[in-house]
Order: sequence, then C-alpha cells, then structure tokens
Amino acid sequence: MPWQLLERWLCPIVIPYGQGYEGAHPMSENSEGAYGYKLLVLLNIQDDCELIVGYILGGLPESEITLLRRLLARLDKTMGPLREWLKILLMDRGYWGTDLFCELNQDYGIDFVSRVRDQKMDVNGSIQRQLEEADRPWTEFEEERQFSGRKETQKVRLTALRPITLISDETPHRQIAVHIVVAHQSHLDDSPIRDKNGKDISRTDYITSLKPGLYGVKVRSFYRGRWGIENQGFRSLSQTWDIDRPAGHSYGAVLARLVFVFMIYNARHLFEKQSRYRPDYAEQLRQMRSYGPGICLVGATIIALTAAGFCGVFTARELLQLHKQRLQKAIQRGLAAGRSVEEVMRELDSH
Repeated sequence: MPWQLLERWLCPIVIPYGQGYEGAHPMSENSEGAYGYKLLVLLNIQDDCELIVGYILGGLPESEITLLRRLLARLDKTMGPLREWLKILLMDRGYWGTDLFCELNQDYGIDFVSRVRDQKMDVNGSIQRQLEEADRPWTEFEEERQFSGRKETQKVRLTALRPITLISDETPHRQIAVHIVVAHQSHLDDSPIRDKNGKDISRTDYITSLKPGLYGVKVRSFYRGRWGIENQGFRSLSQTWDIDRPAGHSYGAVLARLVFVFMIYNARHLFEKQSRYRPDYAEQLRQMRSYGPGICLVGATIIALTAAGFCGVFTARELLQLHKQRLQKAIQRGLAAGRSVEEVMRELDSH
C-alpha cells in the first residue's frame, strides 16, 4: 500500500497584507506586507483509495524537510507505528538528505522513492561509473505521457545500478545503501525531450531503498503514478475548494477550514468508489457534478442535515430559497386538500 508525499501539496498560503493573521510569517524581508503559511499534505495513492491521511500547517520560514519530520513524528504517535501502515513514501527531489533517508528507512521502517536532486552531487560520480560499464543491462519500452497538454508516446530505456552507500556529513555520520534507477526518455524519432525553455530533460535518476530488480521498472512506475493524482487532486483542492483562502484571522479558523475541506475531499472519493456498486450513489454523484466547479467553501456557509440523512453546504441565501420552496409546496398541498392557510401553517410550526 504506497502512500505519497506530494511536493506540490507543499504549497504556500499567501495573504496580502496579512500581518493580522495568527501564526502567519512574512514571505521575505521585502514582501511588502505579504504573509502566510506553508501546508504539507500526505496522500495515499493506492488504486481506488486516494485519501488524505495527514497534513501539517507551518510557517513559511520552515523547511520542507522540517515539516515532513514533524508530520511523520505526529502520525507515528497518533496513528500507530509508521512501519505497520506506511509502506512506501514517494517524495519530490527537494526532500533529500542522508540523515532523512536513514530516519525513514532505519528508524521508521519506511521504504522511499525519490529523485537524485541534481547532477552536481557526489553520488553522480558513482552513478556515471556504473553507467559506463560495457555489460550494463538495459530494457527498452514505450509509454504514454503528456507533453504541453497533449498525449504522446515516448521511448524509455531503463537500468538499475548496484547499491551505492551514502554517508552523512553530520555526526554520527550515519550510512545507508541506496539503489539508483536511471531512465532515458526520448521521442519516437529518438530526439531528446526538452522542456518549454529548450532544456534537455531526457534523463531521470531515481533513488530508493527498495530492491529495484534488474531494470527498476517498478520503481519508475511508482514515481510516475504520482503525476496524475497530483495534478487532479491539487487542482480540485485549489480551484474547487480554495484551500489557499483562509476563513478567518485566527490560526484555529485557518486550520479548521483546511480540516473540513480535507474531510469533504476524502468523503467525495469514498463516495465515488461506492457509486460503482450503488446506483443511488451514482445518481447523487451525477447531480453533484451538474453544479460544476462553482461549488466551493468561500465565505459564510450553513451545513444542513436532512431527515433522510443527507448533508449539504449552503449559503444563507440558498437555504432561504429552499425554505421558500418548501413552504410554497406545503401550502399548495394543504389548499388542494381543502385546508386553510392557517391550518397548514400550524402544522408546519408543529414540525
């Protein structure tokens, strides 16, 4: 059961002229009044079970690794030992460090998959020497990916290297043996893949504590699985639910709104999963989708629970309109049955 740390969910919540927000920190010395928070989310990306399982809200000055350490320590304490339920942690290359890798694998018992941070690190010498071996085994296949919003088939060459030992610079100089998987991607005509600025991005180096096998295909598949979830999930949270819009000036208000949104996000995904087997759920989901992206949690909201057990979120104006419709229909039914308006109103008041 892999769980994922999404680097794009390490997102700043920036508030222009936000000095009055509790716990908010300035973006920089020259931010001209821009304050905010840094949000880190842990997401399960197992098939059919995309759920938010952890989060932490910190200050903008805090590093990504510090936030991750705080989050994992809290989850280990509140949800039980991580080694019992968190099997694989996928991380962006910003979460790099021998001490961090040792903590994850040796202290918590978690396997990890990340990317080599850059080509200037010492580990790249060991990587290059193994790549230059004449008998280096490679596998080649084709896969589909998106280029600038369009789908295209690309060629991939993949190899897994022998373990490389990393040694920490900090006392007590912890060590860990890691595996490197190197991927070369190209277009079908063998031309290199470039980003929008023309930079060659044909090579990807993965680093993992997992045994990658002969070529490392499963390691690449783990890491590639994060992109679709990241793009769709983050788009939903940011555009539909406006997670970067605080509900109030107190830290509690900011955090409470985030927690409520995360609960709705999880409930929606569980609802979608069950709708495959329940026609009534599928119909409710169809009606929910008909509202479009306009559904959001902005400003004051009222949560209503019906006698049938359905829950909805409304503005005061929307709820007033529903009450008017309810009264009109009740009066119409009463009059059609031969009762007076006064009798109908007394019946409504009794409910």
